[in-house]
Amino acid sequence: MFLRTLVRQSTSNEGLTAYQRLDAETTCSQWKMSFTSRSIFRSLMAAMEELELNTHNTRVKSDHAHMYLYIVREQHIDDLVPYSKRVDIDAEEEESTVEAILKELAHEIHASVGVRMHRLGVCEWEVKLWMASSGLANGAWRVVVTNVTGHTCTVHTYRELEDTSTHRVVYHSISGLGLLHGVPVNAQYQSLGVLDRKRLLARRSNTTYCYDFPLAFETALEQSWAVTYPGTRKPKDKDLLKVMELKFADQEGAWGTPLVPVQRPPAFNDVGMVAWFMELSTPEFPSGRTILVVANDVTFKAGSFGPKEDAFFLAVTDLACSKKLPLIYLAANSGARIGVADEVKTCFKVGWSDESSPERGFQYVYLTPHDYARIGSSVIAHEIKLVNGETRWVIDTIVGKEDGLGVENLTGSGAIAGAYSRAYKETFTLTYVTGRTVGIGAYLARLGMRCIQRLDQPIILTGFSALNKLLGREVYSSHMQLGGPKIMATNGVVHLTVSDDLEGISAILNWLSYIPPHIGGALPILNPSDPPERSVEYLPENSCDPRGAIGGALDSSGKWMGGIFDKGSFVETLEGWARTVVTGRAKLGGIPVGIVAVETQTVMQVIPADPGQLDSHERVVPQAGQVWFPDSATKTAQALLDFNREELPLFILANWRGFSGGQRDLFEGILQAGSTIVENLRTYKQPVFVYIPMMGELRGGAWVVVDSRINSDHIEMYADRTAKGNVLEPEGMIEIKFRTKELLECMGRLDQQLINLKAKIQEARSSGAHGLVESLQQLIRAREKQLLPVYIQIATRFAELHDTSLRMAAKGVIREVVDWANSRYFFYRRLRRKIAEESLIKTVTDATGDQLSHQSAMDLIKSWFLDSNIAGGREDAWVNDEAFFKWKDDLSNYEDKLKLLRVQKVSRQLTNIGDSISDLQAVPQGLAALLSKVEATTRAQLVDELRKVLG
Repeated sequence: MFLRTLVRQSTSNEGLTAYQRLDAETTCSQWKMSFTSRSIFRSLMAAMEELELNTHNTRVKSDHAHMYLYIVREQHIDDLVPYSKRVDIDAEEEESTVEAILKELAHEIHASVGVRMHRLGVCEWEVKLWMASSGLANGAWRVVVTNVTGHTCTVHTYRELEDTSTHRVVYHSISGLGLLHGVPVNAQYQSLGVLDRKRLLARRSNTTYCYDFPLAFETALEQSWAVTYPGTRKPKDKDLLKVMELKFADQEGAWGTPLVPVQRPPAFNDVGMVAWFMELSTPEFPSGRTILVVANDVTFKAGSFGPKEDAFFLAVTDLACSKKLPLIYLAANSGARIGVADEVKTCFKVGWSDESSPERGFQYVYLTPHDYARIGSSVIAHEIKLVNGETRWVIDTIVGKEDGLGVENLTGSGAIAGAYSRAYKETFTLTYVTGRTVGIGAYLARLGMRCIQRLDQPIILTGFSALNKLLGREVYSSHMQLGGPKIMATNGVVHLTVSDDLEGISAILNWLSYIPPHIGGALPILNPSDPPERSVEYLPENSCDPRGAIGGALDSSGKWMGGIFDKGSFVETLEGWARTVVTGRAKLGGIPVGIVAVETQTVMQVIPADPGQLDSHERVVPQAGQVWFPDSATKTAQALLDFNREELPLFILANWRGFSGGQRDLFEGILQAGSTIVENLRTYKQPVFVYIPMMGELRGGAWVVVDSRINSDHIEMYADRTAKGNVLEPEGMIEIKFRTKELLECMGRLDQQLINLKAKIQEARSSGAHGLVESLQQLIRAREKQLLPVYIQIATRFAELHDTSLRMAAKGVIREVVDWANSRYFFYRRLRRKIAEESLIKTVTDATGDQLSHQSAMDLIKSWFLDSNIAGGREDAWVNDEAFFKWKDDLSNYEDKLKLLRVQKVSRQLTNIGDSISDLQAVPQGLAALLSKVEATTRAQLVDELRKVLG
């Protein structure tokens, strides 16, 4: 559809405010636009109103509409910019400045109308205007905007100039060559090209075309810079995004074929998957970080996985693992490819039981001798001869000419499933479900563990219609019913949900902002806007709200009360699943960390009904706060595993009363899940801080699975002054250790009335006044009954005094009592220290060839530090963080010691070689190979040193 309109400009705001769809805020923002922008915006809004009025008119509705706007009045440069931004322009730079202004103008308008246009199928709009100027900008201009995803667009500007060689007016690009550069202005508009047709197909599948995702990454990067550094522009000396596409090194694309970089236009891929190296200039890494992105091409055989796609995905995964780079998978597929041999399908014949009565059935399918001679390689068949002399080739098996019709796709799916699972262990993996994801695509979403799902896209194993046929009745009505966010976001498969693809890409970049650029790299640390020395202002009243403790909360007057971690940095994941535990990532003083916290309120677990079971119904199960259930314990274990793979320090705000140990809980695996928590903490390689927060408590098995002795090299435990901890709660403790008998004995020891009454009983018994004894005993029982509630409280208080954090510190089960208000700054300093120590320990263990344990390496570093001039031999200098940082940051303090460790490592390795005659004989060749790999200068130095050693 092609729409045209004339733009007649007025000098009043009547046209703009006439649109009831614009709220006051939007209207205000539009008035910040320039005069020209408002005119264009008004015309586009009017055009979209007409399109919406005809939404259900099949004669008018189009999947691909093009809007053409012609501004009748001549424009001046002042018309193009808002009044507040008007500047003087040099005559020599007038043309390039106007081009930049027009591009910015187009982007601003698109930001307001792009999403609505995309929904209405408007894929391109252009504006022709005449500039009235005494400089180089005078004349006709054309601005062409391609609406790629609604949130993203491409803008090209052209001059309409006469071609001196042909004397025709043509489009002329000023900077860069646009698609219309050199095309005559009066040429007919071309029909949709390959790229536009592919985009249209992807939009019909309700997703973004794979080749448009790099533009989405660039847009999300711009937004990330704007959020991190508001009011400042992105770096001008560096591109925010550099993209290098990858393809097979040859046309065959067989298993094991390497990938090579390629520069080619979009939509020229011959495989249903595409991949890129992307170098991102992020606020955390302004100089750039590299990631690998692989995406299904949903326009290529519905995004299905065939042998070539499997081989391509495997090659990308292996590349990410070898380079230790983050691997991002953009999923939109239909699972393993299914197919039939078309060459057989078009010519096979049927051997009927009765040629004259086909309804009596058939016996076999066959090929004629002519067809068998032509396509015999596609089948396995045997020859029969009929009575009438006719020869038939009865088909026993159809192999097919093409690869990728059946089980070969399944074996390929198995290969990539194993590879992606391995990638989760060896590097960072993240799947974004941007379109329907089926079968092996669904498994990949789970095997990569970290998953983001678009709210309108399902993750399923089988289509709903196939399930209905299997069940023999119409049970399911849509894919979303099977694998939408209501299912996947509440069962632990999906970590985050987003509403559109730009939000999805932004979520990916935000996730990447918490992890190192590669496995083993440094954490991305930014200077925080929230000062680390700030006190924790959020104060729990009755119980500690986990989100308030982490990121802060508003008080009753609307004032922000800060939590332990940086304001606005907490991103909760797995929010809809196992809600008695809160997991996510945050920053402490700009340092990324993983967080596990505890929900203190009772939550409701909703178990949906399955339409496939007639007796099924929805169940709502209450789950108490501060208790680990099978699902929340599994969630905790999964979060620990993810954080460890991402090399994040870990904070556990421990506030559990214990595990739920009922019959159903044991049946559902509470014991296995709790054991997995222990195992994942035992193998954790980063600093771990377990903190019992204000008003918190940690008891019984819950303490056991997070205790510091599980991994004493990395786990440290702390508690607030008000925190409690013990085997049982006080009420349970007194049931065992302060029974009624002990309570009565305590009363008899402490209550003066009871003491006097018991003395009188003794006197009465000695005097033989038995009637008086009975009355005194009744008085004693009455007194005990009267005092019992008070003494239960006394016993409870007595038991509580065994639970205090001061006792924890006195018994050495926690490292220190940390007051809630000071916890933020304390943990920030402790985190910095631990990160510095871990970095140095890694350097030492690398130098020794992993011969030293973690504790031995720490002891060695401590001895080096105490022997230094900075420490001066004082033992207490070790706890001085500033002195330690000063010593560590000066490499000369321990460089010679590291060299000695490396010498010892190489000596050990050479000594081990000397123990084997065969290894010793291979030394010359090995040495030659080593020398061939090093640069000439280093090689010459090594040769000189070897000559000295050899004499």
